[in-house]
Amino acid sequence: MKKDIHPKYDVCKVTCACGNSFETRSTLEEIKVTVCNACHPFYTGKKGGRVAEAGRLEKFRQKYAGVDYGQRKVSE
Repeated sequence: MKKDIHPKYDVCKVTCACGNSFETRSTLEEIKVTVCNACHPFYTGKKGGRVAEAGRLEKFRQKYAGVDYGQRKVSE
């Protein structure tokens, strides 16, 4: 391997929005994530707040389904 061409690969602190944090190795010093294994519904087996947000988005899309927001049609 050539010297002085590779990025620094060192201990990195990962912080989740739920407050959980852990250390891993990366080229970055700190990583911030929104979901981790401590709060993701797949790992916890519970329905989380992220699932409720998806419901709100679907409700918004249904409410404004017929509105074109002044955009051109595809045929124009």
